[in-house]
Amino acid sequence: MRKLLLVALLSAACAAQAGNDSRLSVRNMDLVSSARLVNIPVPAGQFERKAVSFSYALNPQNTLSASTPYTAESREFWMQTDGNELSKGLMIDTTAPGALIRISPAVGATAISPGNLKMLRNGKAIDNAQAFSQQANTEQLQKAGMDVGNGTAIVKIADGLGGGRFQLMVPKASGRYLVHVFEPNSDVTLQAKADRQNYLAGDQLVVNASLGRNEKALPGTEISGFLMSPSGKTYDMGFKYENGSLRATSKLPDEVVQQPGLWEVQVLAGASDGNLRIQRDARTVISIAQPTAKLSGEFRFDPQALSFSMPIQVGSQGRYELSGTLFATGRDGVSRPVAQAAMANWFKQGKGLLNLNFDRANLPAGYGAPFELKFVELKDQTRMTQLESRESAARVGTRR
Repeated sequence: MRKLLLVALLSAACAAQAGNDSRLSVRNMDLVSSARLVNIPVPAGQFERKAVSFSYALNPQNTLSASTPYTAESREFWMQTDGNELSKGLMIDTTAPGALIRISPAVGATAISPGNLKMLRNGKAIDNAQAFSQQANTEQLQKAGMDVGNGTAIVKIADGLGGGRFQLMVPKASGRYLVHVFEPNSDVTLQAKADRQNYLAGDQLVVNASLGRNEKALPGTEISGFLMSPSGKTYDMGFKYENGSLRATSKLPDEVVQQPGLWEVQVLAGASDGNLRIQRDARTVISIAQPTAKLSGEFRFDPQALSFSMPIQVGSQGRYELSGTLFATGRDGVSRPVAQAAMANWFKQGKGLLNLNFDRANLPAGYGAPFELKFVELKDQTRMTQLESRESAARVGTRR
């Protein structure tokens, strides 16, 4: 009786320990789906359907860290204008010497030749030799490898003119034009950053933006923006001041059309500096995926095989890939990366299992438990999207 009781207690203790290690961790910036999975068709094309699994060793002395969202920094802005405004003189405010101006005609508009451009300041024309230090036409730009349309021209305002307000005139211009102004020497920049690179349909998109000079925010800044899909459809974003900074929080569309390409976040900023109007536009990109599959949130760890098994819930038939990095503890008690593993397989709608098998031969001498599983990612290979990412997914084992 006593022996049976002891066995029961040991079994219960082991089950409790397994239960403590059976849930994947979720951190604030992790990408994890809580939405209902969708069932969408398999894209056209040929896809591998056999299971593939591999692992390889890492140098534990190398430092690995989670990727941080890209910060777009802009010293440029765009304007749309027409021939009537250009023929009278388009107002352009600059904050530094040496601004570059590109004029691109729309379909049907009169082509632009650098020799036909005129620069004015305070209503007085400036001789072209003094106004522009450099100029290039379409042929020169295309030979230099620039992807520009016919009739495009670029000029650089001479450094000696400094910054300020100018009028750019194109006599006999007609049609619509896109004007791009780039100030490489300016200390006024617009910074914009989304809180993540990858999102799921229906998630909250958070974008922080600031317009400043030498990292000091300009007073009276106005910022707006929109999200543009790969097909060109736009969704407005409203920026509000939160804790001293401008932030836009928008719900992403639930129905994301599965088209190749990234979504573009465009941020437009303006502020006044005396009589000058400062403008900046910034662009960054994000990926939005449909929740075609997700991890169940549970796992099973085999300490002898150094293997993590994770159930997967599949809403849309396709090929899914799981990857992760194993951290082990050295003799000094510090956890370091020792191996990476991945597995991919084809799944029908329903439930499945993906394993991360870390070869014990890849475990460096002196390293062992406790182990940490980090940088876990689930990807939909058939649709080329990321569905989950967990920076620190699990910690297992006890210190030796």
